[in-house]
Amino acid sequence: MSTEVLAGLQGAGPRRLIATMIRVSPRLRQGLWLTFLLALLAGAGRIIAPLTVQHVIDSGVAPETVGPAVAVGAGAVLLAGVSSLLLNRRLQDRVEEALAGLRRDGLRRVHDMAASTADRAPSADLVTRLTGDLDQVTTFLQGGGIQFLTNIAQLLIATGILLAYSWQLALPVLLITAVLLTVMAWTQRLIARRFDRARRDLSALQSAVAEAVLGGPLIRSTGSQDRTRAKLDAAVDRSRDSLIGTQIPLHLNASLGELAISTMTVTVLLGGVWWGRLSSGQVVATVFLVTFFVRPLQFVVQSLGEAQNALTGWRRALELVTTPPGLPGDGVPLPAGPVGVRLDHVSARYPGGPPVLHDVSVRIEPGEHVAVVGRTGSGKSTFAKLLTRRLPPSDGRIHLGGVPLEQLADLAGRVVIVPQDPFLFDASIAHNIRLGATGATDEDALRIMHRLGLADWLATLPDGLDTRVGVRGDRLSIGERQLVALARTALADPDLVIFDEATSGIDPGTEAAVQRALSELTRGRTTVSIAHRMPVAEAADRVLVLADGRLVQSGPHHVLLGEPGPYARLAAAWSRPGRDPALPARRRPQLRVNSRQARQKT
Repeated sequence: MSTEVLAGLQGAGPRRLIATMIRVSPRLRQGLWLTFLLALLAGAGRIIAPLTVQHVIDSGVAPETVGPAVAVGAGAVLLAGVSSLLLNRRLQDRVEEALAGLRRDGLRRVHDMAASTADRAPSADLVTRLTGDLDQVTTFLQGGGIQFLTNIAQLLIATGILLAYSWQLALPVLLITAVLLTVMAWTQRLIARRFDRARRDLSALQSAVAEAVLGGPLIRSTGSQDRTRAKLDAAVDRSRDSLIGTQIPLHLNASLGELAISTMTVTVLLGGVWWGRLSSGQVVATVFLVTFFVRPLQFVVQSLGEAQNALTGWRRALELVTTPPGLPGDGVPLPAGPVGVRLDHVSARYPGGPPVLHDVSVRIEPGEHVAVVGRTGSGKSTFAKLLTRRLPPSDGRIHLGGVPLEQLADLAGRVVIVPQDPFLFDASIAHNIRLGATGATDEDALRIMHRLGLADWLATLPDGLDTRVGVRGDRLSIGERQLVALARTALADPDLVIFDEATSGIDPGTEAAVQRALSELTRGRTTVSIAHRMPVAEAADRVLVLADGRLVQSGPHHVLLGEPGPYARLAAAWSRPGRDPALPARRRPQLRVNSRQARQKT
């Protein structure tokens, strides 16, 4: 899956990138004059030392000259040290605060970005942008990145003094520097592209590793270790090759930098002696100045890779933060009460794929329970994604409560989808249920459990509401995870609830409890059930039958059952499991994975 959906700043020049940094983190701009002043003081303090040496030599190393010169040099060194300390503290505070803000804003953007964008962005890539990519900035900062500013100030001051001493000697130094910077600018663009590829390949590697670790039981049970290892090996090789590819231009820069710096030093030394217009002190001072000139240049060349890696990490985080939100800022609120749904000639396709829904027109009345059925690939899940804005229609319009879907404000709490395998956090059952409503308490969670008829099931658990569910709820069976998700949805009290095959994997031991909870949950609210089971279709007010992405039948279960057509054939297949590819060959009870204490209590 491509990560280009968030590549809004990919290939952006330094000016645009810096402008975006300051716009997203305005504190970076505050007090810039003080930051530059500290940098100048730190750079000037380093430059004064060779000037005092020149003064002492030209005065014949007279005793009355050495003392004051040493005092001035010591003062300059102290000034440079204090300025560097204050500059480091100031920049670290500003940058770390900006990075913390990027992490906070990036996480918020993950939650409010368009669902279609979130579905196409791998979760490992989003995590990497908020952690590893920004960690590269911190690593570079702690490893000497702040010295960039001081070295630039030192470079400018040394250039000015070289020109004042002898523009004839400064000219070859500046020409060699111009050639070096031109080559560096070209290689920097190449390095930026290669580091960007390396970060993407590292994100893909993390996704592959996460899948291999989380899917370990399945991999072992199916004997697919070889295929998984081959996939991991390919991801490792791509990541390794990408990182090696970044080193070639870096090594070229380092070699050219060393050659240019040595040429500068020899040119100034031989030119000063041969030209003969400078005093001995000025020749020594000029050599020192060239050293102070080339040292920051050498630092830039040697740390270019780390700087570009940090810049790439910062840019990737900015891409996430600046991703447009999926909700209109001035959206229309959804009218109160059960939500009516209307689709007018709606077609849909996934990015880069063929149409999966064709010219669907249907109206769902407020409070109506509609089941959507069809064989695998008929477009049932796509129908659910359209209603929740996870997929925009390619043609036609969708209205919720009489308002065009794209004009509606946040649907959180008003339109809720319950998937086939709901996500549970590694916390207690009460915690997972309370997520359904802001400010909900354990008493609210317990009340919902009683209302849905789940008190008896809750009593079988070792710690009741305080029972921990494990990572992604793996201590519960699929059916039990659905019970928690239904209670969470009921606490949210939505006006439109969508069940995306929410009962297809439920074991017989919890099916009765789930059906009771579903009956209570759907009462008085608009409900759309993507169904793979006959009981769901029977309980609905109306059944919509999809075939090959088209709406081919609509009506109550008992009416459609008596008419020849796709629904009658589906109903016949439901009575004979294994005949329809959308159904499992047999119904196997799910094993409970609760603790031994829960089994004993049961």
